[in-house]
Amino acid sequence: MSDPPTKPDGMNERADDVSVAFLMLLERLSPEARAAFLLHEIFGADYREVAAVIGKSEAECRRLVIHARAQLRDERLR
Repeated sequence: MSDPPTKPDGMNERADDVSVAFLMLLERLSPEARAAFLLHEIFGADYREVAAVIGKSEAECRRLVIHARAQLRDERLR
């Protein structure tokens, strides 16, 4: 059985750069906003589930995610 094709080194480096950049952006969020954003946007949890995990109301979790999206968008444009 043959090995799967590998990515060229340049692609691996770019993927690493993107990963590091995304982590740096996430670090600029408050811990609660980061948790709410990741749970909702990345892991697909609904706001009820996010609220149960971080101990905030659904409305507050929604606000945290909206704020996190805006902050990440603004930081990305700089």
